[in-house]
Amino acid sequence: MAVIVGLGSLDAQETLRTYDTRAIDAFMDGMDLESSGEIEQAIIAYQRAVSFDPGAADIHFSLARLYFRQDQKALAKAALLEVIKLQPHNLKSLELLGEIAQSEGEHSLALSYFDRVLDVDYNNDYAVLQSAQIFHALGDTIREAEFLIRLWELDTDRVSALQRAENIYLNANDYPRITALYDMLIKRMPTKTDLVGRQIRLFLGMNRFFDAEALMDSLIEVAPYSIDLQSMKTDLVKVMHGEMAAVDYLTGVLENDQDSWELKLKLSQLLIDAGESSTARSMLKEILETRPELSNAVSMLVWTYLDVDDVETARDVLESYLPAFPDDFFLHRLLGSILQSISIEHGDSLHYQQALNAMEAALDLRPDDQQTLHMIAGTLDLFGKREEVLETYLHLIALDPQDDLALNNYAYLLTEGEVSEDTLRHAAEFVERALIINPDSGPYLDTAGWIYFKLGHVQLAREFIDRSLSINPDNPEVLMHMGDVLEYLGKSNEAYIYYMRAGKLR
Repeated sequence: MAVIVGLGSLDAQETLRTYDTRAIDAFMDGMDLESSGEIEQAIIAYQRAVSFDPGAADIHFSLARLYFRQDQKALAKAALLEVIKLQPHNLKSLELLGEIAQSEGEHSLALSYFDRVLDVDYNNDYAVLQSAQIFHALGDTIREAEFLIRLWELDTDRVSALQRAENIYLNANDYPRITALYDMLIKRMPTKTDLVGRQIRLFLGMNRFFDAEALMDSLIEVAPYSIDLQSMKTDLVKVMHGEMAAVDYLTGVLENDQDSWELKLKLSQLLIDAGESSTARSMLKEILETRPELSNAVSMLVWTYLDVDDVETARDVLESYLPAFPDDFFLHRLLGSILQSISIEHGDSLHYQQALNAMEAALDLRPDDQQTLHMIAGTLDLFGKREEVLETYLHLIALDPQDDLALNNYAYLLTEGEVSEDTLRHAAEFVERALIINPDSGPYLDTAGWIYFKLGHVQLAREFIDRSLSINPDNPEVLMHMGDVLEYLGKSNEAYIYYMRAGKLR
């Protein structure tokens, strides 16, 4: 007995066909067994079903699927090929054949199956992804990139695929393709500034300055009030024509957009960079009148005074604004830096303590900030707090064992005064670590040389100190060290020359 029925939807073009009822019964038994996890018994049922109806593509596919699950790839492949004989455009079977070929390293064969899928369904994202992976395995990264771009076009959330394609073109120095890619993306997303930025940088790298400018102008024409685009255009003008041209451009933009505090901040920074601190100061005060919550405007205003070495006024201005920003780490650290400069000038304990208090306030906000800890160490050193300085450097080294400055400074500080040989050897370990990280640092070479000198390795010390002077011949402390080494070696006349040079530089 036979009935007319459709068992599945493997092929959208499949029409109703006649099935043997015995095949249907066996197939249903197989489905029940599969759902209950009895895979071996399900395979036997499907085999029985296909023996009753060898022309049933969906039964062959069900059988192939279970063979694949059981890692019986040869049997799975044979069953799938039967499906393809019956339904040449059966996409699921072509996909599975491609997957099997790929798993067996037959990349070209796998690619042929996915090509057939894409001939039928150009937007099949699975086939596109697999094709990209196959071209990657074959080493054809340009073709891989093409499929990755297609994948992103099908699903714009796949940003990683787009980034991979971009990197492929950049690494291959394939400027025509990367330019075409950026052109396509920017046309779709004209205000996406990271894309625009990458295209601009690419043009600049290729010395295509006028293309970069034309691109910016065309985008600004589309979105003339885009702050991001106007900011990028300003940067481009600065690169191409200099700071003052950028100042003039942005000033012209602000004549038509008086309310853009972001662009006013950018113009203020340009003015500071161009040495026009007084003009920048007036603009920043104007911004802060309407936007007093802008901490970056405060820091820039302070810098307009630091730029002209008016440290006292910079401190007063910052202290007047700081109560409104109790949790702003950067402003507290900036105050600490300013007070450190003032404390060096005055040289009294009160100013040193004020500087430390400001730095510690910053450190309360970011307890492990290395720059602040280095500032604290430097201030404690000026304050004569040797043990606290050593503790701070050890803390820095614990935070970052690759902090070469902390390693060197800790080592040098350990050698001050009369110290034991064990202490000197301990210090040598730290400066040697610093030199592994930065072997061409003049101060580190001097530290190592001075430690070796104290350890009695005089010729080695001379070599290190000489290398330090070859990097910076006008360091008075290193010149004094070389004088001491030469004096020890009995070369008093040569030592005298180094002492004289050091004295002139102090």
